[in-house]
Amino acid sequence: MKKALIVVTNPSQLRDEMDSTIVEYTDGKPPINLYPKRIVSPTRGNTCCAMNMEQIGGIKEGDKRSYFYRRCRVCGYTVRHFLSAPVLDTPSGSWEDETTSVLKLVA
Repeated sequence: MKKALIVVTNPSQLRDEMDSTIVEYTDGKPPINLYPKRIVSPTRGNTCCAMNMEQIGGIKEGDKRSYFYRRCRVCGYTVRHFLSAPVLDTPSGSWEDETTSVLKLVA
């Protein structure tokens, strides 16, 4: 099993990317899908979400990551589904370099 290592060099930039969403999470309003302008979602998902999530709209390009919205057809709970981890600048001599070298020796 391969584990991903995520290094955040600028936490405020990552926080800004995570906060820039059209989803308003609240339990005080009924769920509504006004995509692409706005989506009102409950603050928590339910058991129905496991089998009823559907993609809303197309793939969006964030600053560093691509994503799309997924919304439960039953309760309206909505999340952003990120397609990939941010590409990191890996310094020379890192764990990835060592792994690649070992794999080349084995091949």
